[in-house]
Amino acid sequence: MSDESKEEKCAHKRTRLIAKDDAEEYVECLECGAILESGELQEAPEFPESLSDA
Repeated sequence: MSDESKEEKCAHKRTRLIAKDDAEEYVECLECGAILESGELQEAPEFPESLSDA
């Protein structure tokens, strides 16, 4: 199994802050070890309608 597919399956629910600067925070996933920007962890809101409903 490649690292990329392993990261895709991980939901990154357990993280710890490893670095922070003025613009961004970086966290490490305690499950898979991935290093992520905190903005990557924010899930897109789930809407019941599609864009065609707009």
